[in-house]
Formats: sequence, C-alpha cells, structure tokens
Amino acid sequence: AGFGVDRDGFIGTNFHVIDGADGIQVSFSNRETVEAKLVGSDPATDLALLRVELPAGSLQPLALADSDDVTVGDPVVAIGNPFGLERTVTAGIVSALQRAVTSPSGNVIDHVIQTDAPINQGNSGGPLIDARGRVIGVNSQIETGGAGDGNVGIGFAVPSNTVSFVVARLLAEGKVERAFLGVAARPIEPELARAYDLPVRDGLLVETVTAG
Repeated sequence: AGFGVDRDGFIGTNFHVIDGADGIQVSFSNRETVEAKLVGSDPATDLALLRVELPAGSLQPLALADSDDVTVGDPVVAIGNPFGLERTVTAGIVSALQRAVTSPSGNVIDHVIQTDAPINQGNSGGPLIDARGRVIGVNSQIETGGAGDGNVGIGFAVPSNTVSFVVARLLAEGKVERAFLGVAARPIEPELARAYDLPVRDGLLVETVTAG
C-alpha cells in the first residue's frame, strides 16, 4: 500500500514493500495502474518514496499531521490491501506511543505509534489516519504473539514526523545520510580497569573499530 504525499506524483510507502522489486506499479482508486520510479529509500526507517507520471493536479495527496500532537486514545483509521483485499479500511485507536521497533536494516525506529486498528500483510506502506483525515503514521509492522501471521490488535506505524524528515531528504538527495560512530565500546568498571591496568577508573573502553 502507499499514499500520495504531494500533487507532483510522489508516493510514500514502506521500504520492505518495494525491496528487491524489478519493477513497481501503482494502482489508484479509479483502477488506473501506472509505472512508478523509485526516488529513494531509507531502510533504517523502512520508508521509500516513489514517483508516478500523472496529469497535473490529478493526484490528491494526504496531509501529514504533527505526530508529536498524537495522544493515546485518539481514533484512527488504517487503509491498505490486507491479504490482497484492495482498499480496505479498518478503525481503532492509538494504543500507545513512543514504541521502538527494528527496521529491515536492523536499526531501531523510535517514537513509533502503536494501534489496535486491524492491520495485516498488505497494509504495509498504507497510511494511519486521524479523525481529521491527516496521516499520523505509515503502517509498517504487527505483533502476532507467535500465533501466526494475522492481526492480534497490536500494530505499529512509523510516525509522520519521521516520514516528513525522510521524504524531505529523499527529495533533496535521494537518500538519508546518518552519522555513524564506527566503534563498539563498554563502560569501564573497577574490575575491567584492574584487569587491563587502565590509567582511569571510569569512561568507555573501545573494544572494536569498524573497518574504514
């Protein structure tokens, strides 16, 4: 699933939805299907930006809300294609805020929104919408409790403020660059200081350095 982010043909979705695809097509509610180009992706937040060529003004974008204003209990609607059932709408509430999930690249995505609006395979990349019709997040993952692949009332959406940041970077540069320290370290404790005869008794001991 996905949604329009502006009138110039840009479509937001999840990275894992298009990862490894040889070609990408976008189908609209009028059943028109068009080829899409990948503008850029950010595996660290599981987001991707596509572009389709459409007549000027024919794409109706969805406004992004300020996800910092979202509160637990807010009513929400999820839109997607669960199990291939196109353009399905499900409803629920914001169940919790400030969750953290792991992205396809192994990075931690912070400030994730938890919802009980039923989302399943095929909802990925679709919008989580508030009562005013604004996008507060991109539906990305579910917790199944180990019982299978279906929804058990715990879904996670990448917050709209993260989406805004990533989309801006992808539009500007086609990628998102992040700082990387490149070392692994552990706190210095008294036993460690004695074992290595360190000249200090607190701080960090650098154990490994990433190549390059």
